Amino acid sequence: MNPFPANKILIKRLRSANSTNDAAINILKNQENIDWIIADEQLNGRGRRGNIWTSPLGGLYASVVLSDDKIEYSHLSQLSILSSVVAAKTIEEIIGKNLIRSKWPNDIFLAEKKLCGILIESVFIENKFYVIVGFGINVKFTNEQNQAKFSYLQEISDKVSVEKCFNKLILNFNKIINIWDYGRSFTRFKNYWLMLTQDHGRIIKVRI
Repeated sequence: MNPFPANKILIKRLRSANSTNDAAINILKNQENIDWIIADEQLNGRGRRGNIWTSPLGGLYASVVLSDDKIEYSHLSQLSILSSVVAAKTIEEIIGKNLIRSKWPNDIFLAEKKLCGILIESVFIENKFYVIVGFGINVKFTNEQNQAKFSYLQEISDKVSVEKCFNKLILNFNKIINIWDYGRSFTRFKNYWLMLTQDHGRIIKVRI
């Protein structure tokens, strides 16, 4: 599959948004085409189960829209792992390998503090199925309070920028989702994710 042909990626950049996922959905409802949306800050960033994702200036907040007719609701669990791998590969290209760990389902940690969160949502608009994958990556420091709670790419690479991270994210997403091929090559990415996970082999509790 090739959802984003070379030189034809539609990107919308916003100064701020409640969340890039919400902004992407609103754009689709207005019957506009879009592949990626990025915001300098999110005013109401969110994670799974309604958790708040702090989103000040200095972070990468971007969402990608998937509208391939062959992608189905049953693929969502694989796309969750796949998106985590995309983020991990992107981060490793910037700060090097063997520094990050993944946490179920798709968070990424550096030095035991959260570095990246991903939120996947699916919507039907005009009888068409869309998957929205939102990435939040802490790139540069904001203030001491946030530094105590989260980790940042700047801790390892002082030359990192949001633009550099975003460019790598787009390239890795396009490359990996093509290799994934609607699940035919999912095992290789699942194995990579398992290699990074800090939860593999641990006893966990499930809340229903």
